[in-house]
Amino acid sequence: MNRPLDRRLGWTWWTRNGSYFRIFLREATSAFILAEVVLFMLLIHKAGQDAETYLAYRDFLWHPLMVVLHLVALAFALWHTVSFFLIAPNALPNQVAGRRIPAAFIIGQQFAGLAAVTLLLFLWVAWVGAT
Repeated sequence: MNRPLDRRLGWTWWTRNGSYFRIFLREATSAFILAEVVLFMLLIHKAGQDAETYLAYRDFLWHPLMVVLHLVALAFALWHTVSFFLIAPNALPNQVAGRRIPAAFIIGQQFAGLAAVTLLLFLWVAWVGAT
C-alpha cells in the first residue's frame, strides 16, 4: 500500500541547497538597502529643519555602530549589484538579428555603465564639495 507523499519543506528548506541560500541571502540584502534609504530620507528631512537638529542627526550617523551599518549596507549593495549583473544574461534575450550575444558583452556593458555613473557621482560630489 502506498503512503501519501509528504511535501512539507519546513522553515529552513533554503539552507539545504547552496544556490537557494545565495538567492535568499541576495534578497535579504534589500533590508539593509531599505534601512539606508530611510536614514537618507531622514537626513534630508533634518536638513530642512534648524541647524542643531541637522548636526545632531549627522553626529548620530557618524556613531561607530552606524558606520558599521553603513559599511555592511554598502557591501550588501555591491554584492546585490554584482550578482544581478552576473545573472542578467540568463534573463535577457541572447540573440539580436539571429546572432548570439556573448554573456561577457552583456555583463561588461553593465559594469561599464556602473563605472560611468559612479565616476559622474564622484565628480559631482567633488564639484559640490569644492564650492
